[in-house]
Amino acid sequence: MAPMPTCDLYLRLSDLRSEEAFDKREAKLRALADALGWKVFRVVVENDLIPGRDGKVRPASAFKRRKIRTPSGKVELRVVRPGFREVLDDITTGRVNGLLAEDLDRTVRDPRDLEDLLDACAMTGASARSLSGSLTLTNGGNEAERSMARVMVAMANKASADTARRVADGRERNWGESYQGGPRPFGFVAATDTDKHHRTLLVVPDEAEIIRNAAADILDRDISLKAILRELRENNVPTSRGGQWNGRTLKQVLTKPAVAGLAVHKGKLKPAPWPAILERDIWERLCEKLNTPPADANRGNEPKHLLTGIAKCGICNDGTSVRVNGSGTLRGKKGYQCEKVAHIHRNIEHVDAMVEQVIIGYLDRYAKNALKPPTRKGIDVSKLRAEAKKLRERKAAQIRMHALGDLTDEELAMGLRATRDRLSVVEAQIHAANEPDPIAEFRDQPAASVWNSLPLPRKRAIIKLLVKIMINPTTYRGRGFDPDSITVHFKAQTP
Repeated sequence: MAPMPTCDLYLRLSDLRSEEAFDKREAKLRALADALGWKVFRVVVENDLIPGRDGKVRPASAFKRRKIRTPSGKVELRVVRPGFREVLDDITTGRVNGLLAEDLDRTVRDPRDLEDLLDACAMTGASARSLSGSLTLTNGGNEAERSMARVMVAMANKASADTARRVADGRERNWGESYQGGPRPFGFVAATDTDKHHRTLLVVPDEAEIIRNAAADILDRDISLKAILRELRENNVPTSRGGQWNGRTLKQVLTKPAVAGLAVHKGKLKPAPWPAILERDIWERLCEKLNTPPADANRGNEPKHLLTGIAKCGICNDGTSVRVNGSGTLRGKKGYQCEKVAHIHRNIEHVDAMVEQVIIGYLDRYAKNALKPPTRKGIDVSKLRAEAKKLRERKAAQIRMHALGDLTDEELAMGLRATRDRLSVVEAQIHAANEPDPIAEFRDQPAASVWNSLPLPRKRAIIKLLVKIMINPTTYRGRGFDPDSITVHFKAQTP
């Protein structure tokens, strides 16, 4: 008596929100296995999600390929379908000798994937069946079964490509005229009372305020993206999908053209039919700053203490920062110590209190005029940015014309020189007009009350702006705090 065939059940789920419940679909395949007299080895679910290099899963593409090892042993480019590859591995290794799926186009749509399946079945004599009857391979498959499968997969592949082309054409036609759909962008919700080709977005006030505050924090208050991320997490603010924020998601929200009232298509921007949350000039400055992070952007998490990474070690005297000791306490109190060697230790509470007192005293005396940017009126920043963009495009056009032989070396040099000179002037005007007031909240306000109301990231930003701090060896022995061991040097001259 021949042994009972063993099979894998293969389910590819492209949209769990609208398709039939998974358990019912699996039950249908199990019923087919019983009718055929096949024993189920395991159920493989392809959820159209693939792991990225960062370990997170993302939607799979119907056409995106990567190198894999095929059943024949060759390394080839194939559509990314990890679950399908697991099924092929089960067949080629002999763990199963059968495959059950719902339909041929639910199993493969790429002709090369089909050839891998045909090879696997031919090598081991495995069989394959589908609920719809579109996939039939018996004991490795005969020529008629193979030919029919090839024809049907070619037709399904053509249909997928046609659909993708029509969608792309539609997006181009409706670019700037209609919201193109997709996951809800944070700060907006799709309007439900608009025509199909004239859809728009409505601003969600609470979420829009979060975006505006984040932009102001980054541009005007020198607060890092990591600090904003921590605040969102601590306040349990959900993303547009209800999940938890991460750095990548937050940056995507802030740099998404939609927040500036822009629609994007193939890298090009056009005014969109929905209101902007951020002015375009503010959004462009925000994108520029977030896309050119500081040198220490990847340095750990956002600090939880006032002077971590700001104050320097006076013994090393080479720019080495201090951090909070993580291995213990000194006389029951955590302290600042050198990052390299624990040869300095100062009580956090005493050091922070002293530095804050010095900062508040300075702001009380000089905040009215200190670091105040000059008033510049009559500068149209949007117009300047548009001119800067045209100048950059002109530079690129001049270089292309030179490459084609339409400009001589001398003409290119003269043209580039004139363009660069004007671009330098325009960029300087933009920078001057965009210069924020670094301590705006302290103007004509009591420094102590303002300081005490600020979040830690803003306090740290002000300290980095105003002073250099050195923690030196103490000058005396014994208990108690030595204030002379803390040097606070103001960067700016007093007004």
